[in-house]
Amino acid sequence: MDPTKKIIVRLSPETIIILQKLVDRGDYDSLSESVSDAIDKMILSKLTEEEVGKFVKEHAEEKALKMESLLTDGDPESMDDAVRRAVKEYVRSRMQSEE
Repeated sequence: MDPTKKIIVRLSPETIIILQKLVDRGDYDSLSESVSDAIDKMILSKLTEEEVGKFVKEHAEEKALKMESLLTDGDPESMDDAVRRAVKEYVRSRMQSEE
């Protein structure tokens, strides 16, 4: 699975022409790569690497907390157990529906 996400960005025709020239001369492999590089450079011009790392870490921790909130007091001891149980129940329900 590709770890990147797709977004739509509107650019002027002139900007696209310039970016395509950068691709054509070999600075980038694609327009997407050139836009991604520009965004990375803009982020680092506004934030320090430490700030970027902190934001990414905070996001990962928030995501983990959301996953953990799926577990309630009567649920399995770990997220792995919860996933195993959910898969088992899903497979069981699919097998019953085919019978």
